[in-house]
Amino acid sequence: MTIIAKFCQVVIKKRIIYNSVLSSYGIKKHERRTATEQFDVLDRTGRKTGALIGRDDAHTAGIWHGAFHCLMIYGREGTGCALFQKRADAKKIAAGKYDVSVGGHYSAGEDAGSAGPRETREELGLAITFRDLVPLGRRVFVYCFAPGISEYEFQDVFLLPFEHRPETLILQEGEVDAVLELEIEKGLALFSGTLTSTTGRLTGINGAEASASVTIADFVPCEDRYYLKLLRLAQRYLHGDRETLAI
Repeated sequence: MTIIAKFCQVVIKKRIIYNSVLSSYGIKKHERRTATEQFDVLDRTGRKTGALIGRDDAHTAGIWHGAFHCLMIYGREGTGCALFQKRADAKKIAAGKYDVSVGGHYSAGEDAGSAGPRETREELGLAITFRDLVPLGRRVFVYCFAPGISEYEFQDVFLLPFEHRPETLILQEGEVDAVLELEIEKGLALFSGTLTSTTGRLTGINGAEASASVTIADFVPCEDRYYLKLLRLAQRYLHGDRETLAI
């Protein structure tokens, strides 16, 4: 048997196994209708399979799907800063934890070009275009947050640079409770382990501001030192690097 024939057998076998997993959760090949938001089901390489699945089913079954992530960065009095959102306490996953400025799943048929501006407008009240975003590449994220609640995501990651922080942010109620402005140098010290805690500037959904102390445990958990990598890239961008930015 030729190498090509063997390869085709493996691909077909994996596809059969994958489709049987979908079927075991009642997911049809072409469409899965539920009362929740619909996602495109992805295979293990991040490609669309043609199937759809509801949000809750995807997290229960551990089905691959796509997501958008971006970190807003800007200068304040000569110091580079990054903005993190505080996820609403009502969220099912990582409630009350800090995460990137904007993050959200792709609805069925969406990609970064359509979902990025939509999510930024919904979560922060900012009108941007896809060209305002600086692409960093794709992150593969797998994490079990609780029994029966897992994320299997291909995340398209971007920076959203501004000269200064936007004056007005309208935080999405039920999704974002506050935003945390963190100096990039402080964030790097925290996520590298040099500091066990640091302070940032917290702005609530009502616009009230206060100083906030944070530790690594206050952020969405991950195993790949994601926030350290992201802040290093943010620092390099603010120092003029435009060619070698990759997550």
